[in-house]
Amino acid sequence: MAVRRADLAGYGLRLAVVAAAYFFTAQLGLQLAVVHRQVTPVWPPTGIALVAILVLGVRIWPAIALAALAVNIPLGPNPVGAGVIAAGNTLAPLTAAYLMKQAGFRLELDRLGDAAAIILLGALAGMAVSATVGSLVLLASGSVPQTNFAQTWAVWWTGDAMGVLLVAPFLLSFRPKAGQPELTWRERLELGALLATVAVATFLVFQNRLRLEYLVFPVIMVAALRFRLRGAAPAALIASGVAVWAAVSNAGPFADETLLQKMVTLQVFNIFVALASLVLASYVETREREERASRLYLSERLSNEAKSEFLRVASHELRGPLSVLAGYLSLLSSGDLGAAPRRWRGPLEILSAKTAELNGIMDELLEVSRLDGDVMARSRTLVDLREVVESAVERAQPRAALAGAAISVERAEGMITVAADAEQIGHVIDNLINNALAYTHAPARVVIKEALEGDRAVVRISDNGVGIPEESRGSLFEPFHRLRQPGVEGVAGTGLGLYISRELAASHGGTVSLERSAPGAGSTFALSLPLAVTGSTKALVTETRLRA
Repeated sequence: MAVRRADLAGYGLRLAVVAAAYFFTAQLGLQLAVVHRQVTPVWPPTGIALVAILVLGVRIWPAIALAALAVNIPLGPNPVGAGVIAAGNTLAPLTAAYLMKQAGFRLELDRLGDAAAIILLGALAGMAVSATVGSLVLLASGSVPQTNFAQTWAVWWTGDAMGVLLVAPFLLSFRPKAGQPELTWRERLELGALLATVAVATFLVFQNRLRLEYLVFPVIMVAALRFRLRGAAPAALIASGVAVWAAVSNAGPFADETLLQKMVTLQVFNIFVALASLVLASYVETREREERASRLYLSERLSNEAKSEFLRVASHELRGPLSVLAGYLSLLSSGDLGAAPRRWRGPLEILSAKTAELNGIMDELLEVSRLDGDVMARSRTLVDLREVVESAVERAQPRAALAGAAISVERAEGMITVAADAEQIGHVIDNLINNALAYTHAPARVVIKEALEGDRAVVRISDNGVGIPEESRGSLFEPFHRLRQPGVEGVAGTGLGLYISRELAASHGGTVSLERSAPGAGSTFALSLPLAVTGSTKALVTETRLRA
């Protein structure tokens, strides 16, 4: 109950903050009204409302509705009309946020697609809702004559759109981004100097009756290039704010213009400032991200090449001494070097087993180096997957007998023909069976099921073992991954089996996946391979002829 009260208190606080921000920025915007005191060249609350919905969610809409109603009731044209205008002002950012989310908009605003979404969907499309509703209310109430409807709609729409284009990016620029470092004090001073330069330059060009307003663009571009959104958004907001002040004050190029000319001059400038700064910042962010990804890819590739070379050299260099050791152990065990004392038999058997285990590890390391280097042999023949499974089961029977485990196979009817390297696919099934035997409870049971599923051949291997914990499943197929849980501490292995199996299956157009696992109830792994449909027919024909 206390948690619920805390949630409600937090929600209420968010509503209050958003409503207050909307109301006070609306009062500021109304100082710039040019049509019936409700239509302004820039309406900052739309940017605040849109960001609030994007960041805090749709539940914040009551704050927007109440603040919009509080703003419009004193202005008229009447209480009902004010309520309808407030509804339009609420529906517009809701529509914009919905459209932007459908387009995959990200709050980081660091992609060209994000810039396009906030421009086309957030500003232009979404704000048409409030402009249409508000203009129709003013027309129906007689506050605006029919001859001025189009002009009123255009000014309302561009004002709301400019509020989105200028205020929303500015607010989003304060959100921390993953991997983005904080500005140093030198960078903060540099950014402050750039923004001050934008303000002074914009003020000076709008004090002159000559058309020099676009001379401020180079400074805005420098801010965008140097600081991305953190520089572009405030620079655009400052330049636009000074321009709006000049238009309202009839300063500079606005002195001798009619209302329509003034609005066109102002909004064209504002649109160019907002679009240029936002698109440039997003473009630079995109390029930098692509360059970082390219450098990371190159670094990972070089690292993988070095690792593969090390594994290849290490496995080759160790194989020679191991072969010599295995040879001498074989001679000692067989008596070719003379009869060995009886007390040596146990140690010799252990040494021979461990030498064979080391040879297996060397084989896995060499196979990993081949996989990483993409130099695996890729010879393909038409094989019956049932025979590959049968051979793998035969190879596993000695180990199963030692462990007291039972291996059962549910055979598929008819041939399962795949185009594959039988040795490689056999190695995949060996790994899956060995894992099932290694991690099972006594009495161990391993069940292998063959199946045809559409155009795929599937082999499922199930056990009654320890199962795989949820936290380990994401990294299960990564190289050198080992299970870390009670009951499996003594299981030997390199952690390469599943990784090798997945890569070998992928080289055949197949997959190896964990289909089911539960702690203490075992696991089911599935090998899926594409059927060789044409090959299956040919193989069946050949088999029929041989039988005939």
